[in-house]
Amino acid sequence: MNSPMPPSASERQHWMDLLRGGAILLVIAHHLRLVQQVWDGSAPWAMVELSEALAPFRMPALLFASGMLLARSLEKPTGRYLAGKVRSLLWPWLLWSAIMLPILGWSNGADPLWWINGMYTWFLMALFLYYVVGLLVRWVPPGWIALASVAVWTSLPLLGIEHEVGGPRPDKFVYYAVYFFAGAALRNVLTARMIPLALLVPALALAVAWSLWAARSDAEPSVPVVTQVVVLVSVIAAIGLAQRLPRMRLTRPVEWLGRHSIVAYLVHLPVIEVLCRHLDVPSSAASYLLFYLMTIGICVLAILIRPTTGILYAWPARRPAPEHSERARVPRPAFSGAATHR
Repeated sequence: MNSPMPPSASERQHWMDLLRGGAILLVIAHHLRLVQQVWDGSAPWAMVELSEALAPFRMPALLFASGMLLARSLEKPTGRYLAGKVRSLLWPWLLWSAIMLPILGWSNGADPLWWINGMYTWFLMALFLYYVVGLLVRWVPPGWIALASVAVWTSLPLLGIEHEVGGPRPDKFVYYAVYFFAGAALRNVLTARMIPLALLVPALALAVAWSLWAARSDAEPSVPVVTQVVVLVSVIAAIGLAQRLPRMRLTRPVEWLGRHSIVAYLVHLPVIEVLCRHLDVPSSAASYLLFYLMTIGICVLAILIRPTTGILYAWPARRPAPEHSERARVPRPAFSGAATHR
């Protein structure tokens, strides 16, 4: 039996973008369901069930995709690496957490845990911490760090600390670390070849079974070790599906959204909060669909105008001094008196 052909560079970009874009669409649907329940008292039954069924996989998929970029980021000099993460992660984390204060209440700003883990921006803080850990222990294979996160998460109850992923405590930073570092560990394997069908089919069956359990229990299953392993296998199954999907007009917008996922992630929740609070529309499947499409539309608009609003998503990098730029344009001789080393 012949092994699947390795995907080309364009195909790799296709399934990576598709994974991120699909996860963002699910995050928007989930947050809309939650906010609509708060302000309108209910949400469509089908969306509640779908939201619960997919709850275990949304954020792990985004973190896995981010972890796959760790090795490439570590190729940069340390100073540039850290400065880039401060500009692209810490800055929008701080800014958009502050933007949520007038929406959710200024009193939240007095709680340090709210800034760290009380808002949807926790995702950016977690990414920053994972990138810092990746830098500090860059000589350690990321797979071992993923295993360490499983061990630490599992041992918390043994130390008298109950698991609390949904609360203000930043426990989730330990829980979700496995997906980021697993993405870093499996990057070369997943970009070198497609996931074989012999592995994809049982992985998909496991993902479906876990989704049904989550939907039936109205909560994410939380079984030490098992949960992290099952969700990781499910994310890999989603990648296997994305690898096999042909390029279609239907999926191109999802890929495009995935390439600009940071903008959609940051913009969507303030939009949902404003829509659900200030538009007096009875809760129904139609109103849910209307708000969903409006939120995506505003996210698309935010992406389109990003060239003029870039500071909302990353602090601008320092431009080189003009004299340095002019000096860089001067052609250098083919040989010089001293040898140079890269």
